[in-house]
Amino acid sequence: MNQMITATFDTLAAVRNLEKAGMGTSQAEAVTETIRVAVFQGVATKEDLGELRSGTKADLGDLRSEIGKLRSEMKAEIGKLRAEMKAEIGELRSEMKAEIGELRSEMKAEIDELRAETKADIAELRAEMKADIAELRAETKAEIGELRVEIQKFRADMTWRMVVVVGGLLGLFTALDLFFLN
Repeated sequence: MNQMITATFDTLAAVRNLEKAGMGTSQAEAVTETIRVAVFQGVATKEDLGELRSGTKADLGDLRSEIGKLRSEMKAEIGKLRAEMKAEIGELRSEMKAEIGELRSEMKAEIDELRAETKADIAELRAEMKADIAELRAETKAEIGELRVEIQKFRADMTWRMVVVVGGLLGLFTALDLFFLN
């Protein structure tokens, strides 16, 4: 986990040190202010990172909620289809039993035809539902992957910014050191 580096800069102590080294008060104050701006400009605060973390958690929570909702809807649809299919099959059985005595030979051919159609319909519905579920899974995985990439980019950007700030400070301190040593 990334750790936030907290930077503090005592401007009064810096001005006094520069004055002790022989620099005038106005120059010491100007150099100190320049250092303070360079150190703290563009540095992400704990609040910034907290807001980003909260936003990311909220987005993931929303995704989880949507996935749960889709699952619930799919289960409800499947249950509805099962109930409808059971009702239709029950109706067919009732009709067949009522007519079986009179139309035994005709009904046998019709029953075979209905069975084939029903099986084909069920197979088609299963294939459609599997395709829909696979598509939802793929979309969800893609969205999660995109969020992960965005988070990685943000982390890399924040790391780069910290490197630039630290490098700038090192250069500035080296220049000041060389200036005061000469």
